[in-house]
Amino acid sequence: MIVLPAIDIQNGHAVRLRQGIKEDSTTYFKDPVEAAKKWAGEGAEYLHIVDLDGAFSGSLSNVDSIGRICRAVPIPVEVGGGIRSEKAIKTYLENGVSRVIIGSKAVEDAVFITEMAGLYGHRLAVSVDAKGDVVATRGWVDNSDKAVVPFVKFLLSIGIRTIVYTDISRDGMLSGPNMEMMEKLQSLPDIRLIASGGVSGISDLKALQKLNVYGAITGKALYEGKVTMEEIRKLSQED
Repeated sequence: MIVLPAIDIQNGHAVRLRQGIKEDSTTYFKDPVEAAKKWAGEGAEYLHIVDLDGAFSGSLSNVDSIGRICRAVPIPVEVGGGIRSEKAIKTYLENGVSRVIIGSKAVEDAVFITEMAGLYGHRLAVSVDAKGDVVATRGWVDNSDKAVVPFVKFLLSIGIRTIVYTDISRDGMLSGPNMEMMEKLQSLPDIRLIASGGVSGISDLKALQKLNVYGAITGKALYEGKVTMEEIRKLSQED
């Protein structure tokens, strides 16, 4: 299992939100590049970047910062937040991003995500952000009419393999992942599941590893010392 440190960018800084509420943020690094260097230097295998400004506005607000991160670290970077066009996908790939994560647009436009899956394949992931069993959109502000499991089955059917699942109620709360939903999703054939939201420490990561998920994202727990990169390195060696 790959553990991906999260770097959420808001107003040019590396922050963490509680439950996706943009007004409830804590700044951890003035420059997100410094956060990326720190985690890469301590042994991270992959970084998970979110353009929070883009998630709320639908525009690419932090391309320059994310490009600097890609040039500054020797490990792959995945990016999500406000990516709602093929031009946006290309922009990030051209700036060194390894995997682009589509969120709201995948929920709202089945034709678009089907076409992009055919064009970009493994370079794409879809973020499935849920309030209960309902997929949320637009920076987690709006609810869709889609239930989580049927929506993920649709994504798998069109060739999307990497799914980032977030339980919004647990994000930034250190309350543990939604293991029940993780088990349901992990049972689907051909899925590469990345768990996000609620990781409170190494015990949660060990529980996710037992499920054999592809990856897990940790943000607040890492920034506040609830889990360390040394613990994460040891965990990855047990795979």
